[in-house]
Amino acid sequence: MAPASTSVYPAKQHFVATAQKLGATSGVIFVRGGDTIVHPDSDTEYEFHQDSSFYYLSGVIEPGYAAAYDIASSTAILFAKHVSADEAVWVGVPASLDEQRAAYGFDQAHYTHDIESVISALRPERIFALAHHSTENLGSAASIDTERLLDAVHEARVFKDDHEIAIMRRANAISSAAHEVLMREAKQGMNEAELRGRFVGLALAQGCSYEAYGSIVARGRNAAVLHYTKNNMALADASAMVLVDAGGSLSCYASDITRTWPIGAAFSAECRAIYAVVLAMQKAVIEACAPHRQWQDMHLLACRVAAQGLVELGMLRGDLDDIMARHVVGYFMPHGIGHLIGIDTHDVGGYPRGTERINAPGLRYLRARREMLPRMAFTVEPGLYFVDTILAEARDTPAVAQHIDFDVVAKYRAVGGVRIEDNIIITETGCDNLTTCPKEIAEIESIRATAYQ
Repeated sequence: MAPASTSVYPAKQHFVATAQKLGATSGVIFVRGGDTIVHPDSDTEYEFHQDSSFYYLSGVIEPGYAAAYDIASSTAILFAKHVSADEAVWVGVPASLDEQRAAYGFDQAHYTHDIESVISALRPERIFALAHHSTENLGSAASIDTERLLDAVHEARVFKDDHEIAIMRRANAISSAAHEVLMREAKQGMNEAELRGRFVGLALAQGCSYEAYGSIVARGRNAAVLHYTKNNMALADASAMVLVDAGGSLSCYASDITRTWPIGAAFSAECRAIYAVVLAMQKAVIEACAPHRQWQDMHLLACRVAAQGLVELGMLRGDLDDIMARHVVGYFMPHGIGHLIGIDTHDVGGYPRGTERINAPGLRYLRARREMLPRMAFTVEPGLYFVDTILAEARDTPAVAQHIDFDVVAKYRAVGGVRIEDNIIITETGCDNLTTCPKEIAEIESIRATAYQ
């Protein structure tokens, strides 16, 4: 099958970028796509999702394909699945080889049963492959290297080209609009599952293929579970909030957006106070994101803004530098400030080879630790949560407990958690925020008021 878009997928450019990261001037890069898997003792297939690195190098969503790139001659080769006349009755007649070659941006196209003869004719001394891809039927003359390609593909995927950014911008626009519809339509008494279903329906209706990940719809205390997945409880308390973490996947590229808003028409005093701190955290980080800054420093900036805000609320106490040195905010924001995003929601390349994690509250779960550079895509998703087990650990850690007023913390426990998440692209001078869903307190309350008119 050929891609639905009329634009040519930049497969060859992606192979070139990967070869440059590989640092090789000769040899063949070979990758295989995934195959369908049938549910045991049935004729029903599991839902198919393409191998992410294969998709990056080919643009092919369908199962049963492969691709190669001869580095020395800069020749990109597509191997298409041959569909028999009988099979075409069920899956449709595919585009011709030449149509597929042109649509995906390859120099040549052959069927997969010709892989061995085509690769052998290239006479490569070395074939670069991924360890989780089969290397059968590649011929026996070349040595096969399954160690180096993965890092090269991951590093190439970190940098988004114009084609990728355009898709991600559209995915964000669709998902942002769906989030705003939920804000306008949700009412007390509805169920978390209704909101998830409405989001998925809206995203698919506008062109997304599926959820980029399992959506999180968490009301009240449920939001203290960072990856809450039950999504089955009623929006019972108008004074509480609901956290919606949901994004659609468009042409295999993810969006990842979180909004937290009141179930009633307006924020309660406690919810408004915590939300305002998280919003200040996110604004400070987005303003600071720029080339050659370190992603871990964005996390620390968010923590400093949070510390100042929680001191002003009376929840934290003591010298700000001491609070930071003891990672006190990590007990309220136990996750990292965000992650790379692209074909995968938690995209590859966050920790280049040799980069170690920092073993400290919050920082140990940072999903990326590297210099920000133009065309990298990140989520910015600060949050504050009241997780009983983590707060118990803080209480039992004297160096941390001295900075926390647990009586004040108890007043905010019902908030559960607040997270605000946008998707950004690093530019030459700063960053471009792809996410357009409202997040200011006044905007949200104006939208929520319409739900009860």
